[in-house]
Amino acid sequence: MLAGIFLSIPCPDVVEMASLAGWDFVVIDTEHGAMGTAQLPNMLRAARVPAIVRVAGRADVLQGALDAGADGVLVPQIHTAEEAAAVVSASRFHPRGKRGLNGFVRAAGYSLVPLEDYIKRPVRVVIQIETVGALAAVEAIAGLAGVDELFIGPYDLSQALGRPGDVMHADVLGAGQRVIDAAHAAGIAVSAFANSREAADRWREMGVDRLMYSADANILAQALRRVRDELR
Repeated sequence: MLAGIFLSIPCPDVVEMASLAGWDFVVIDTEHGAMGTAQLPNMLRAARVPAIVRVAGRADVLQGALDAGADGVLVPQIHTAEEAAAVVSASRFHPRGKRGLNGFVRAAGYSLVPLEDYIKRPVRVVIQIETVGALAAVEAIAGLAGVDELFIGPYDLSQALGRPGDVMHADVLGAGQRVIDAAHAAGIAVSAFANSREAADRWREMGVDRLMYSADANILAQALRRVRDELR
């Protein structure tokens, strides 16, 4: 199973370290991270593995991340199949979508990549299932042409289900299983977030294809505390 890590610290060195450490992919988190548009290209340059950007579902924001060279987008706070379809449209070129076409951006090699090749450049569209609305519409979202993957966001999903923070609650796991079943029935991948070995093992047993594990800030903070405690 492929495993990636969320990166929210706005530092290219961290992206490079995560790549060198053996993660299969990285998720650069602009939803909860403190990085701005100008910092994103250098974050992507540092990635030596596929880099997904978690970004709001607005067309202009999706455009910016993809023009900067993201290998895909992870879109949170989706509530309906119509919203998911709008994400696909903003992320795909004609005929599947209406993404703005500019052959001079970083993703197109600043015009050095032939336009016909740039148009065919693979982009992974991942829809985050973390709201009551998205869960209710999960089968329709999974069946949308142009959606490559569903992502289970257990923390926000636990909150939406009235179990805030209890990501291993039966209600949350049951909702997660519905997402897994919908994705696999539609022939697409499904991933989940985990912040412990227990949660990672549980999602793996339930059938997720890709794991997005913890975050750089959490891992660094816990390591710093552990080393300090060892010296006391």
